[in-house]
Amino acid sequence: MSKRSVMGVVCEGQTDVPILRAVLQELWPGIEVRVLQPELDQLGKSIPNQPSGWTAVREWCEQNPDLNDITNPLVGDRIDLLLIALDVDIALGAGLGPRQTPARAYDTSALCRVVKGWLQAPVPRGLVVIAIPAMAIEAWVIAAVFPREQRPESIRDPAQYLVDRRKLRSSPRDQKPWKELWKYNEFATQVARKLARVRSRCTEANRVCNTIEERRRAFENA
Repeated sequence: MSKRSVMGVVCEGQTDVPILRAVLQELWPGIEVRVLQPELDQLGKSIPNQPSGWTAVREWCEQNPDLNDITNPLVGDRIDLLLIALDVDIALGAGLGPRQTPARAYDTSALCRVVKGWLQAPVPRGLVVIAIPAMAIEAWVIAAVFPREQRPESIRDPAQYLVDRRKLRSSPRDQKPWKELWKYNEFATQVARKLARVRSRCTEANRVCNTIEERRRAFENA
């Protein structure tokens, strides 16, 4: 019998969750994915009046400086891996890191250090994966959906790219990309099916996937 494994996810909002979950379960079949942030209802939708966005990710990290309390609690299941995700475009808009040109050469190491700083305590090696999709997780969607797009990480506004190509709609309220959860559930399936292509064209996706695969092997061999 294979050992049961659990992964915790901390991210900005509800639409990140299905894509991250699909990637995790593609790389680690049978893993149970638990969303620690944001708080979601049974349909996977954000609970009203609960924190979201990059500030909620920071708040969660600062409120949980001792990761051992999360990953190896006195009561309940342990968490074998913790994934913390933050989009580059959101981080840059918040002034969390230096802007770089071109976008495809973006070095996420500085933003990873920022997130680790939020955790305050040293981050145990192999326990935490920090994902910083460049420019946003929609770049992974573009890699999966548009086979001719060779450099999705160089697209400054991936969500608007999806609007322009009629894969997302504009919000009737403000004309910004309307990130409907049902669409991201569809995107998640496509990203998982085309994960090899996503990894070949998105450096950050490949880095995250490599780390998860390493942790899986260590877990199975323990």
